[in-house]
Amino acid sequence: MTTLEQRAHEGDLARQVLENEAFGRAFDAIEQEHIEAWKNAPARDVEGRESLWKTVKLLHKLKGMLEAAMTDGKLARIELERQVEMLAEDRRAGLNTTGWP
Repeated sequence: MTTLEQRAHEGDLARQVLENEAFGRAFDAIEQEHIEAWKNAPARDVEGRESLWKTVKLLHKLKGMLEAAMTDGKLARIELERQVEMLAEDRRAGLNTTGWP
């Protein structure tokens, strides 16, 4: 099980990849290249078309996994902030949440 900090960090890394212009251009170029090749493949080349289509689907799965990690990281960061706020409120109220006297 990963910690909230780890999930937040992974989300930051995923965001950096998704917002990277070079990654975006490369992703789009590979996707377009494979879609065009798929469209122009002869009907008799079933295996070739299938391979191209699988590659496009795999690209989308990769992007989806990065987007999911980014979203999970955002949620983890929100939870971390909530925990910090609750701890600060407890301290202001004079509650001892550490278990130490």
